[in-house]
Amino acid sequence: MFDFETLARLRSYLRVKHHIPGRIRIGFDPEIANQPEARKLGASSDSLPDGILGVRLNVPARSVVIEYDSQRISPDHLQELAQTDNDARAAEIVQELYQILTKNVTV
Repeated sequence: MFDFETLARLRSYLRVKHHIPGRIRIGFDPEIANQPEARKLGASSDSLPDGILGVRLNVPARSVVIEYDSQRISPDHLQELAQTDNDARAAEIVQELYQILTKNVTV
């Protein structure tokens, strides 16, 4: 199952390639294949958290596209989560995202 915690744990292998509100394309380092939980990034659409509309993994292009409800999830939060080098900040963002999605409010 795709989750924000997995994204946070694997972020050292990731870089944002393109981002518009509602859709983020994240490139990944081939070394991510050595991480067992990397499969969670390409989760099936029936196991997505609330607020995530779709996830498409493109292995040849080494990218994953995450479509999300930008009215519920701030684009800035996803951008920062994928890019921060600070573990504590990544954990804060994950917590904030889950609070937003369970309270049905926007950040």
